[in-house]
Amino acid sequence: MNERQRSQICLAVMVMVPLFAWFFTAKLMYGIEKQGARDRVFYLAKNTFTLWPLAVALVGGLILAIALCVLIVKLSKTTFAGAHFDKYFRGSQLVSQRELKRLTKEKEEQITIAGVPVPIAAEATHFSVGGATGTGKSTIFREMMYGCMQRKDRMVILDPDGEFLSTFYRKGDKILNPYDARTEGWNFYNEIRSHYDFERYAKSIIQVSDSNDSEEWNQYGRLLFAEVAKKLYNTTRNPGMRKVFRWTNECSSEALQGFVKGTRAVSLFTENERATGSVRFVLSNKLPAHFDMPPGNFSLRQWCEDPNGGNLFITWDENMREALRPLISCWVDTIFTSILGMKSNPKRRIWTYLDELESLQRLPTLGDMLTRGRKKGGCVVSGYQSYTQLESVYGEKLAETMLANHRTMVALAVGRMGTATAERMSKALSEHEVLRTKEGRSSRWGDWGTRSENEDVKPERIVMASEIMALNNLEGFLSFPGSIPIARVAIEPINFTRTNPVPGIVPNLEII
Repeated sequence: MNERQRSQICLAVMVMVPLFAWFFTAKLMYGIEKQGARDRVFYLAKNTFTLWPLAVALVGGLILAIALCVLIVKLSKTTFAGAHFDKYFRGSQLVSQRELKRLTKEKEEQITIAGVPVPIAAEATHFSVGGATGTGKSTIFREMMYGCMQRKDRMVILDPDGEFLSTFYRKGDKILNPYDARTEGWNFYNEIRSHYDFERYAKSIIQVSDSNDSEEWNQYGRLLFAEVAKKLYNTTRNPGMRKVFRWTNECSSEALQGFVKGTRAVSLFTENERATGSVRFVLSNKLPAHFDMPPGNFSLRQWCEDPNGGNLFITWDENMREALRPLISCWVDTIFTSILGMKSNPKRRIWTYLDELESLQRLPTLGDMLTRGRKKGGCVVSGYQSYTQLESVYGEKLAETMLANHRTMVALAVGRMGTATAERMSKALSEHEVLRTKEGRSSRWGDWGTRSENEDVKPERIVMASEIMALNNLEGFLSFPGSIPIARVAIEPINFTRTNPVPGIVPNLEII
């Protein structure tokens, strides 16, 4: 109902309810018969305030009327902040946080976002959480992680500064960070089980480029890496990345050519020494990041397959970020490749939390994970600050495709200058088609006035970009897949306390 209709109803309630209460009490207490009813009513009305039952009825009716008016105003309010509409036809709908909780509640134990239960069917369709720094992304991540722990789901957590590790680390969990004394020992060769794994994981080491020219040389670099790594695997007792680098980048071209003789990589050695040098150069900044990783038998592939393997924390701080970028991206890519290589199991849940997605190097298999990981039980939660940063890493088309495959969306506050990000969020929250009745009145001196009504049906956005930019911290819009309505939500921080604090990062003094 619109404001005029609401006012008319409230006026009618304020008049009719006290009168009905008075008349009912008068008839019950003093009797009003048909014969002489007019005189009797006139007498009781005149003496209302001297007859205490009638006075109480009138005041009680007035109080009840006020309460009903408050209820009418409250119930007639909508979450939609735009102009009132008379009828909804199609498109997205905006409801309250409480109503969305009711709609998504299921019998099974559920993860929550802002206290709203996540539909079980939506878990493997992935989540994007966008918003400026300090708006609540980490708070949402912590709430979801806590729900995963309660359900004993497994998690891979990319953890800047070890913030999540210090909160959720438990005995049996794994840490990967060569500059942390608690790290697992890892080697690329730990992931190898068959000869085709060298090509499979070479893309994790030398990641796909969005430049055709660069990607052509990257392909040659992968070929050289895979063949050298494969030969070392077959001829060396303890192969490692340092030995691969020694052959690919440190020895002479003649020695390398002799080493790869009989493999596919021999085709890279032509009369053009410059071309051969370019292929070797591709590997020069990809492999050294692995050198600081301590040796050990930890395998990401085995960890993914082990239901009792605990959670995995990949940590870094700002000082380590640049040195660890290639290694972090390699690990995440290896995890995705490993999950995609597992047998289908819709009941399996391996959650990957990618905080600050735009700060990582491009993840070649992220798109595959988003499109094909559902049957494997892979669930991706990606946090980002701005769409333009994602574009700079993945390119315009791939960035849009990637976000489109995160079917649950949380839109948090964006800075006033982040118009591109806010505009995309607004479009993603979609539109509705509604009907509004427009009234018109006209009158001229000496004539009767005329009144007209026109119906206006049109589509419009349910959330404007400016509304997203005007959100407070810990406020946002939550959208699940399918026909489930959208809600504006307030996020309540969950405070976690530990009896024995766990440091986020323990420096590895041997390396530092």
